[in-house]
Amino acid sequence: MIKSNRIKILFISTAVLILLLLYFFVFPVYAKYFPKCIFHSLTGLYCPGCGSQRAIASLLHGKIIKAFHFNILLVISLPFIIYAATISVINMFSESKKRLLFFYSPIFSKTVVVIVLLFWITRNIPFYPFNLLSPGE
Repeated sequence: MIKSNRIKILFISTAVLILLLLYFFVFPVYAKYFPKCIFHSLTGLYCPGCGSQRAIASLLHGKIIKAFHFNILLVISLPFIIYAATISVINMFSESKKRLLFFYSPIFSKTVVVIVLLFWITRNIPFYPFNLLSPGE
């Protein structure tokens, strides 16, 4: 069991490292092999994830303000994502399992859904200050 967990962690860590190196050395806008947003391509509107690739690349270069401009929701949610990943890795190796209690709260789940939907709607309003949430081109 522990050996398969180590293999999983090694595989996931390697994949994350490769992606981070790719986003560090190649800016997503200039490369043809990065996926484009299907929702934006079809509708011309921004989804909650639009700008995430550019935000990650900006964060890796220490450009936090630029990352906020591309996708503020991603930047704000990164600590939660890192926390959840860390607890998951710790649980793979420890006897006593740690729980992500607030992630399982119905209030947390509903709050996240409301925040994502509001972000999705407001970033598509073409007037100031809402247009500041759009990732730009």
